[in-house]
Amino acid sequence: MGLLGVGFDSEDEQIRITQADNYQIIMGSGESHQALQKICRTVNERINQSGRVLSDYTPEEFMKLMREIC
Repeated sequence: MGLLGVGFDSEDEQIRITQADNYQIIMGSGESHQALQKICRTVNERINQSGRVLSDYTPEEFMKLMREIC
């Protein structure tokens, strides 16, 4: 289980892909791709700090975490 970030705003025909332990990000403009990277890294850090793994989170807990981050 992991996060998937998809950017839909690329107009420069660049293919952007970022893969990490708990997330993958594809496409997007340079700016949106970097923003998705920052969000996913922050989520990953917060989950690691909690001593849990992503699959331990209920949908409600995950949405609460996302609201705190974003």
